[in-house]
Amino acid sequence: MYNLHSLGWHSFQQLCLSITREILGQTVQSFLETNDGGRDGAFTGIWKKDSDDLSGTFVIQCKFTNKKGGNLSASSLKDEFSKAERLVKLGKCDTYILMTNAGISGAQEEKIALQFESLGVKHYKTLGSTWICDQIRENKKLRMLVPRVYGLGDLSQILDDRAYDQARALLDSMSDDLAKVVITTPYNEALKALEEQSFVLLIGEPAAGKTTIASLLAMAAIDQWGASPLKLEEPEYVKARWNPNEPSQFFWIDDAFGATQYEPRLSLGWNRILTDIKAMIKKGAKIVMTSRDYIYRSARKDLKTSTFPLLEEQQVVINVHDLEIDEKKQIVYNHLKLGNQTKQFKAEIKPYLGNVASHPQFIPEIARRLSDPIFTKNLSINKYALEEYVEKKESFLQDVLTGLDDNNKSALALT
Repeated sequence: MYNLHSLGWHSFQQLCLSITREILGQTVQSFLETNDGGRDGAFTGIWKKDSDDLSGTFVIQCKFTNKKGGNLSASSLKDEFSKAERLVKLGKCDTYILMTNAGISGAQEEKIALQFESLGVKHYKTLGSTWICDQIRENKKLRMLVPRVYGLGDLSQILDDRAYDQARALLDSMSDDLAKVVITTPYNEALKALEEQSFVLLIGEPAAGKTTIASLLAMAAIDQWGASPLKLEEPEYVKARWNPNEPSQFFWIDDAFGATQYEPRLSLGWNRILTDIKAMIKKGAKIVMTSRDYIYRSARKDLKTSTFPLLEEQQVVINVHDLEIDEKKQIVYNHLKLGNQTKQFKAEIKPYLGNVASHPQFIPEIARRLSDPIFTKNLSINKYALEEYVEKKESFLQDVLTGLDDNNKSALALT
């Protein structure tokens, strides 16, 4: 069993919608977290799965509980009953599917089904925690789409000994960050690129989430393809560690063209082994590179992209300013909920978090720093101070400056 209660409502909804697409084979229209009209997902058509052969309009509702071992009862579904009745009258609910991480007894399920049918729902189906855990355990693609589940259960159930050791080491390195992950469009685009072309270049500004996405892809590669992950820094290390007789290697190169500034020698090094990289991919290797956007802009003039077109074709640009407002809010929520701040701090800052997430200069790093008392020692909790904190990012700027070499610090001082 997986500890689904620790997922959080938003991640559980993502899991449920992924299940309907990947396991049940239905193209589902998902709805916003608010004003969803009583539906977390819906589709119109024919449901053909096992012995079921249903047609019409389908409503999918997620019912989440953060209580470990919590049970579902008819009395806890009063709101769902009233919404279902309204949807039936609108002709939008022939079949009602309830997905929940709670336990449910046979008697309660029968009582719930009778209540829905009395409201005009033709067919009712419960997909509970046991069934959902079975799908996670049996389906690699599902785990890859919602990588948060890797931290919820015993990985030895789904991985062999070698892969288990690798996965545990990777999860340990990610520590608490996995619990704070919000699956965004860039992650899905990167996953698609890796599946289809076995290569992806993640580009974004500092602290945009490149390393987080790369680590999630590494975890998925261990599970999905049985890959052996290698995190390397230099081009020659990649060539040296490639084993043509082990096709399922996963190479992860963070800051491929320099950590805080462009290093021309790295581009020259990549140019020397581009033909080798093509051969590696052809043999089954998968490669993920990351780079800060301003560094990659400098590197492009030196790279032989004509020799390796995937450098241009398989770029996933992570622009945090393009994140949906709901994704930004979820990032802030996850970090504050799972961070180290006191209850008093959380209570004081809560009224301003919506403004923090919607600020044009917000980046995920802001949420991480707000969740850690080390970065908020002298922070006043008021609208003006928080706007300054988000807009100026002084502590983050200090870290960037510290990472510059002497030549660049001199150039900055001269400027």
